Formats: sequence, structure tokens, C-alpha cells
Amino acid sequence: MKFSIIISNTSRSLSYLKGLKKNNLTPNEIFHIDNGSNIKISKQLKKVGLTFNKVKMRCFKLPSLKKRVAKNILKSKTKNIIYSGYPGEIIKDQILLKNKNIIHSHPGKLPMFKGSTTIYYSLLKSGKIFCSTIILGKNLDSGRLLFLKKYKLPKNIKLIDESYDNYIRTNNIIYVIKNFNKIGPKKQKSNKFSPYYVAHPILRSIVFNNF
Repeated sequence: MKFSIIISNTSRSLSYLKGLKKNNLTPNEIFHIDNGSNIKISKQLKKVGLTFNKVKMRCFKLPSLKKRVAKNILKSKTKNIIYSGYPGEIIKDQILLKNKNIIHSHPGKLPMFKGSTTIYYSLLKSGKIFCSTIILGKNLDSGRLLFLKKYKLPKNIKLIDESYDNYIRTNNIIYVIKNFNKIGPKKQKSNKFSPYYVAHPILRSIVFNNF
């Protein structure tokens, strides 16, 4: 599968780039949205990005330039775009969603667990963790399902927000890139499920104390 990738100043984007490098998967282009935060991670992203020989890495500063970013991605000859941008950025552009496959990994079993911090809600409700990779649609965590995988609980449950979340998303992305031509995107069964929102600290404490 030929692909490009959108990254931002997050540990998830760094995990994606490192995962691609480890698996000898080279993007056609790297679109870096730099909002000025996490300078340390931003420098690491650029350093890893430079290790992909002959890959053009375009940097866009400030989130106010999102229309410019979308315009540049639309000009790209690459149909499949891995998404690791900021929440709500770029992916609301309907023209972009119509013309490109914006591929996103979500830490929850879709369509049942849409929204934010769904790992916590999934653990509280079923004691299980899933990661879904989809081609984004116009609604929250909607779109055609490419890959769904159940994961073992982390040995240290308190790492769930960082390294573990990054691990399961990256693992799904790598699988999809390697097997894209074999995968038949499926429609999600139903859109009747309500989204979850950021887990309250008490809910997080319950998870930490019971798993």
C-alpha cells in the first residue's frame, strides 16, 4: 500500500514514525502540523522523519493553517493518508474526506465505543480492550472498518494513556499498511451508539484499582 502520513507534536505520531521505520515502511510524504507545543517531541519527529530517504517532509505551523494543510494534502497523488493529527483538525474537511482515505486508529471497539478515552469505558463495561482502524467518515469515529483487534491488558495499567495506547494504535496501523490490498473495508453495523467523553478521574481510579 502506498501511503502518506499526517503527524503532530504528540508521542503517538512519534510512535507511528518509529513503527514505520522499524518495519521498513516508507511514506510518500510526511505532513507535519506544528502548533508550537511539545518542542522536544517536535525535534524528535523531524529527526526520525529525516531518516526516511528522499521523503518530503512538509511542516505547517499553527492550527489556523488547517485549510492550507488540507489543500496541500488534496494535491498529493497519494490516496491513502495515515492520520495522527490533532483532534478535530483537518478531518472535518468534507472535500478531503471524500477524495482521500484518511486512515485512523481508535482505541475502542467500533461502533460500540466511540469518542474519548474509550479504553477506560471498555474495561469498566467488558474488561476488554480493542483497537479499531477505520477510513474516517463525516461523523465521529464513523467510516469503513479496516481492522479490529483485541489486545491483552498492559502489565502496568497506569501506562494505558501513553505507551500502551500508542502501542495498540501503531500496531493496527502497521497491520493495515501491510495488508491493505487484502482487506475489504466494512461498514460499521450501526450508528445508534452514543459517544463517550473524557473519563472522570474517579473512573480512572476505579480502572487502576481493579485491573
